[in-house]
Amino acid sequence: MNRITQEHLNIISKAINDYAGIVLERIPQNRAKKKIINQMNCNNCKNVENYIELLLNYENNSSVMDDFVDEITISESCIFRNPKQFEYLKEVLFPSFFKNNKNNFPLRIWSAGCSHGEEAYSIAMLAKDFMKKNPESRFTINAGDINKNSLQIAKRGIYSSKSLQGKIDYFEELLGFSIGKHDGKGNCIVSDDIKEMVDFHWMNLKDINNLKIMQGTDIIFCRNVLIYFDEVLRKKLLETFFECLNPNGLLFIGECECFNIPEKTFAIVDNQGSYAYRKSESK
Repeated sequence: MNRITQEHLNIISKAINDYAGIVLERIPQNRAKKKIINQMNCNNCKNVENYIELLLNYENNSSVMDDFVDEITISESCIFRNPKQFEYLKEVLFPSFFKNNKNNFPLRIWSAGCSHGEEAYSIAMLAKDFMKKNPESRFTINAGDINKNSLQIAKRGIYSSKSLQGKIDYFEELLGFSIGKHDGKGNCIVSDDIKEMVDFHWMNLKDINNLKIMQGTDIIFCRNVLIYFDEVLRKKLLETFFECLNPNGLLFIGECECFNIPEKTFAIVDNQGSYAYRKSESK
């Protein structure tokens, strides 16, 4: 196995940026090299050139590129991660939305960069609870990700204890029902009625034009995703999210993410330390 040179890194960096908009330089070089070597081993590549050839052939076979995207991004999450944002959904956003539109329209929610689906199923649990108490209310939950392997995991809805380490117990007790069948060892299978509430589909956030199909959305979750993109793509995505949101729609990003979001497009909303960005009416 030959040495990974700067030239190799430059080629791989351009390839993954062309495919997914991800900036490889955001990852420390030694860590990036280890992840490349790991993927070379997974694909039985004897040298870097063989692996690069596989990567550059992503138009005909994207699985190698998808695996590399999964390798260098953090797919780990948990049910009800950042619980204050979900409490805000339950206590404020859901009631106010249906009160204002008198149940004439469904509440449309988009989980962009949904990874293994924990976020989307957390939303679905809250929607199920609201519909039990308000039978005339309706929801649509769309969840997209570029990684086909992650989407398959999401659709199966089988999670280990790592995905359940958040406030799942608190929310299950609060809502009065379980997300699914727990096996007593910390693992869980999401119940079919919750699975059926989420439409998982492949989506590349770099493909701006195709994102326009999400126009008419009321709430967008894009948490801990924008950090992987450069400023140009991030700006385009924020503009696209603005266009896709209905009037007064909300954008949630990760609680630790800090970006320069223009005031002319989004106004910050602070609900007891849980931040969101509301589509401004002034643009």
